[in-house]
Amino acid sequence: MIKQLLITLGLLATIIFILFLLNPNSIYQINQKTAQFAPLQSIPKGLISLKAKDCGICHQEIYQEWQTSLHSRAYRDPFFQAYLKKDKDDPTCLVCHTPLLNQSPVILSSASGQYDDLTSTDNPHFDAQLQQEGVTCAGCHLREGIIYGPYKKTELNAPHPVAYDKKFRQKTLCKQCHEVPSKDFSLMNDGICSTGMESDSGIWAAKGFICQDCHMPQIKRPLMAGYPSREGKQHLWPGGYSNHQLQKVFTFKAHKIDDTIQITITNSGAGHKAPTGDTDRFIVLDFYWRTDKGKHIALDTIEFKRQVIWQPIMFVLSDNRLAPGASTQLSVIAPSESGTLYVDASYHIMTERSLARLKDKFSLKNEPPIQRVFIKQQKIEL
Repeated sequence: MIKQLLITLGLLATIIFILFLLNPNSIYQINQKTAQFAPLQSIPKGLISLKAKDCGICHQEIYQEWQTSLHSRAYRDPFFQAYLKKDKDDPTCLVCHTPLLNQSPVILSSASGQYDDLTSTDNPHFDAQLQQEGVTCAGCHLREGIIYGPYKKTELNAPHPVAYDKKFRQKTLCKQCHEVPSKDFSLMNDGICSTGMESDSGIWAAKGFICQDCHMPQIKRPLMAGYPSREGKQHLWPGGYSNHQLQKVFTFKAHKIDDTIQITITNSGAGHKAPTGDTDRFIVLDFYWRTDKGKHIALDTIEFKRQVIWQPIMFVLSDNRLAPGASTQLSVIAPSESGTLYVDASYHIMTERSLARLKDKFSLKNEPPIQRVFIKQQKIEL
């Protein structure tokens, strides 16, 4: 057994070495497939500044929603700041967490298009206050002095230049950042964050759903005070921190066969794998039997997670997360006492060990934001 393991490890090491010789450069490239800082933006005519609070003077409800979102805290989030320190202040992390070049202290460039050739120079137009806003209004809507959105210009009567952009009705806008390629030498086909790729297949993609359908709830209201109501989107982007959003993900079915219970778990509600995004995240489902007398009997636990090896080369060690519409099954011994089958579901940002490491080595604040979201306790009919 040990000999076979050593042979396997030797072969893997040889393959890695050969691949490295064939491509010693990083496969993370600054190119058309990679998110980049939006070019330097000037203040459009009719506006006070690029800051969200000034957009909120007219678009009050949208501004209030944005303030509650993780987008507004994309830079200030304690987890991001700790990870940024862990990644030695890698400036490419800022490309998605502060998407405007105005928000970046550096200008990134690469003569060859390779990550290894990436250079940075000081940005004389850096706005430190705007950086604190993370994914701010202008990051998505402003280009070359024009405010873009999902409505035709004929439908608007705005005090500033406006234009229609079809990408607001497509996945394109979201995938710029929620489809992050792998850095450094890597065997990861789907990249570090593969949410965009995951959403391209499955039951919801087949029905034509896009990211905004679930993460920007539909609403009818005036774009600003005094304007007529119209169909629009809430700027909330609920996700892994949202109990309401998480409750939609799994459905459960169970049936008894002799002395066993067959449990089917289906990702019926997420348009991507669950969990998605950061590789530290995982979901735990605890199945148990509650007897008629109130006794609690543990049956089985399943954890959905992608495990990644980071050094000396990045590759996926395991990934049991369910794709959209996919199912898996558990078989448990049926208790002899009469009762009811239950499941407790919880979403975790990271393990306690990883959390402690971020605190000890990378200055994560002692009281970070939510580390665990209890999804629900659900009775499963037999």
